[in-house]
Amino acid sequence: MRKERKLELMIPPEIPQKYMDKMQGKYAANFVVLVTSGHELFARCFHRYSKGDIREVQRYAFAKDGAVRYGRNEHDKWVARTELREPVFYNTYGYGADNSYTVLGWEAVAKSDMKYSEVTAYTGRMIVSYLCLYCRHPNIEYLTKAGYLCAFEEYVRGYWGYYPNALRVDGRINLKTNNLLKMLGVNRTEFKALAGREQLYPTYMIWRDRFPKLSPDDLILLYDAFGSDFTRAERTVYHTGLTAVRIAKYLVDKDISCYDYEDHIKQCLQLGYDLHDTAYSLPHDFYAFHQRSSAMVKYNTDKLMNEAFAENYEKRKTLEFRVGNLIAIQPSSCDDIIREGREQKHCVGGYAERHAYGKLHIMFIRKVSEPEKPYYTMEVSTKGRIVQCRGYCNDFGRDKPAEVLEFERIYQQYLDEIFGNKRRKTA
Repeated sequence: MRKERKLELMIPPEIPQKYMDKMQGKYAANFVVLVTSGHELFARCFHRYSKGDIREVQRYAFAKDGAVRYGRNEHDKWVARTELREPVFYNTYGYGADNSYTVLGWEAVAKSDMKYSEVTAYTGRMIVSYLCLYCRHPNIEYLTKAGYLCAFEEYVRGYWGYYPNALRVDGRINLKTNNLLKMLGVNRTEFKALAGREQLYPTYMIWRDRFPKLSPDDLILLYDAFGSDFTRAERTVYHTGLTAVRIAKYLVDKDISCYDYEDHIKQCLQLGYDLHDTAYSLPHDFYAFHQRSSAMVKYNTDKLMNEAFAENYEKRKTLEFRVGNLIAIQPSSCDDIIREGREQKHCVGGYAERHAYGKLHIMFIRKVSEPEKPYYTMEVSTKGRIVQCRGYCNDFGRDKPAEVLEFERIYQQYLDEIFGNKRRKTA
């Protein structure tokens, strides 16, 4: 847009009183009021402060020959800006900045050069940026009218949060043509296949890039089975030796989620099944098979864990200890550790497996007079260091008893001796 034209459009028409009344109130809010003067459409942007004061912060003009944004300079005078972007309503660009706005005066669009923009069909939040984009590329009207709203990407930037910048179009869209098929980069068969499911377009195009020889219906089938999880599809193909389409058809026909199916594949690998045999990779009754294999995996896992627990139980006997009225004993099973966490309301239950395999040691601190009653729970590292010692609710809101602190001190000395740890000399 020429400089003279920008100066000509700098003064917008007045706002009808009914819109001024709608902006009245308390609490901070943002408004964009659309008004016309001749065939040009103007957007006047207001910020209402928490006490009710209203201030116009930016202006826009939209015409056949382009768009322009106006802002206030250091002298509080309106000047044309070079960058076309979303309005910023106040000078806080941090995480809490809210630059969303309510649009008033939609009927003005139909009276202006923007009447064919399809802005009223655009469902995004960057209305102003959409109009700016339309002034540069009027053919985006075809995308919106055809339902390809997924082609619009709201681009935001900022150091911490929410500084709206502008609206852009998917990089696959060819804005140099008015032919919708060429604009989208699809043929008639693909266009028909996407009819009613236009929101799939970006993901469909990625599937097409990965499997260029597949038909549109097969590509949509891949989407229905795997969504946009391309790597999960590739993993299942790798492990089963089947085609992605055959797996996708199986998942869709049996109403199986790709997450459940990948879990099934992992379990089959753990059990040593030949996944190139469709009896395992594509079982007739998937959920019954999955339930049986889950039980077998759990049994094998529990069996190995219990064997490791029993082996390490004997080795840990040297960790058992007594000082005065307190004793340190080891749990007799993983269930004991889980029960300890439940009764003490802390997270030791999550340490059961690592304790079983000897990756750490869990010891129960008990009073000699009440050996079955949980008192304190201790974690000892494989190097013989006390990592933590926690009571009920992790001792939240109370100090640790002196007898427990003394027990920790003496017990650490005992651990240093049996693990061969060297203690630092003190002056």
